[in-house]
Amino acid sequence: MNISCQWVMFAVLSVCCLMSCHDPSRAQSGVSFRSSVLVDQAGYRPDAAKFAFVKDPHGNTFKAIDVRTNKTALRGEIAHVGMIDGNTGDTTFTIDFSALKAPGEYCIVLQDTAQRSEKFLIGDNVYTKAAKVSLQSFYYERCGVAVNNGTQWNHPACHTAPAHYFNDPAKTKDVSGGWHDAGDYNKFVPTTAVSAAFLLYLYEAYPGKFNDGDLNIPESHNGLPDLLDEARWGLAWLLKMQREDGGVYHKVSIKNWTGEHLPQKESDTQYIFDVSSTSTGDFAAVTALGARIFSRWDKAFAQTLLRASLKAWDFLRKNPAIVPAGGFRNPPGVEGGEYGDEQDADERLWAAAELYRTTGNPEYDHYFLSHYKDLGGANYTVGWQHVQNFAYYSYLMLPVDLHNYEAHSFIVGTMTHYCDVLLKRIQENGYRCVLMPDEYYWGSNSVIMGYAFDLINAYETTKLKRYLDGALDQLHYILGRNTFDISFVTGVGSNPVMHPYHQFSMLSGVHAPVPGMLVAGCNKYSRLRGRLLSEYPGRCYEDNAKNYFVNEPAINYTAPFAFVAGYCALTTGNDTANH
Repeated sequence: MNISCQWVMFAVLSVCCLMSCHDPSRAQSGVSFRSSVLVDQAGYRPDAAKFAFVKDPHGNTFKAIDVRTNKTALRGEIAHVGMIDGNTGDTTFTIDFSALKAPGEYCIVLQDTAQRSEKFLIGDNVYTKAAKVSLQSFYYERCGVAVNNGTQWNHPACHTAPAHYFNDPAKTKDVSGGWHDAGDYNKFVPTTAVSAAFLLYLYEAYPGKFNDGDLNIPESHNGLPDLLDEARWGLAWLLKMQREDGGVYHKVSIKNWTGEHLPQKESDTQYIFDVSSTSTGDFAAVTALGARIFSRWDKAFAQTLLRASLKAWDFLRKNPAIVPAGGFRNPPGVEGGEYGDEQDADERLWAAAELYRTTGNPEYDHYFLSHYKDLGGANYTVGWQHVQNFAYYSYLMLPVDLHNYEAHSFIVGTMTHYCDVLLKRIQENGYRCVLMPDEYYWGSNSVIMGYAFDLINAYETTKLKRYLDGALDQLHYILGRNTFDISFVTGVGSNPVMHPYHQFSMLSGVHAPVPGMLVAGCNKYSRLRGRLLSEYPGRCYEDNAKNYFVNEPAINYTAPFAFVAGYCALTTGNDTANH
């Protein structure tokens, strides 16, 4: 790959964002609509296509203004024909300023009107901050330890007491550590495993680009790249969740939500819930992945991970049917995150792929080759409930002499067909967003980032630039090129989310929320107090701290964003001109 940018080292994060071309005060809820000229508020790479969208342009021409000199850097025409976006009800007109390649800070102004965009950058490192703060946000979600790295967001140690087994409350176990899952303080194996995997895959994509001291965490300058230090924090907690027979407990949580409070003020008993084969499969996969990556840095930890992975695989081998029957369900009287999954074939396939890549043992290759067609190939994006694409993409990374030609061809064929369908959807959407109307459900922003992850893997496999362009379109949507003119990532962009449902941010007394968190996004099924936000699925969002249906962040939302932003910060796409 042609790498044109380096990570910028920094010690203390800030949520000081770019000032917009105009600066009205923020609303306390709802969405602050600041411009009808919509851009990626982080910016655009010089080599990339550059589009802005405008609703109701009231004119035919635009100019790009260099903010530093106030001079016109580019003039052009707005597309004469608009596109009706069925997901939002908007008619969008395209502004193509791809010819503007000079690094700098700009805004788009519609001539003969007062309409203008937020400021944005053009440069090789425009996504570096977004990637950095999203990775840093995992530190602020750490559980079982005091969080204090010199910023405003700090709290004493929380959840340090042993948790009780739900089925035998007299027994306890130390399961401290890990990451708080979302706006609350529960912890789940499926979301932790998937989140840690995204961090590890990001490192694996660019192992030479992540350094010790990149992030502002206690482990900085310990000789290990900070990205791996953070991934290790999640892996260390997962190890505590394994039972002696290799099975992995599904989650640690309270029984019922009892109101907002700071993490150190938790008064409810935490419980360890039963083993599930889906969690065991996730665990086997991510610990095998971690063992492979950490073998270079910490052989003892790598061996611990591999032993745990093999033990989990042995549990799966001895229990070929899903455990428990029908998949995990919350026991009666327990509310909150369930992460139930009625089949575990994808988790088992992912575990086999990672164990084969890590060990070379033909047992795992045999399992993979016996089952890789069962799920139909790459046809649905990665999420905590669907991890088969992790398995497929990992298999594609095998050396030529280790992969099966038929399996490789099947995976590439299904992946490119699936990603070509995604590109068609992007082309037909007024905001170049990949979502279909029925995909605006809880966590829709993470689905967008999952699709971007798929497109990046298609680009990595084929080197066809159209796939990377499609992934960048999704990043542009998340970072402000959307109907709301809002960056869905806290602390990134000139008009970011300010009121996420995130208890630590809500109650910390700090004006701005913890930076780097991706919120859930539009949810057409949301009914806060029975109120539907919009008849259009792509408008069912508000920046309201009480609306957890649309504005709660979660580690498994932020993790794919961190991968996509990190990847796009480190590759230029100049290594191919194929379309």
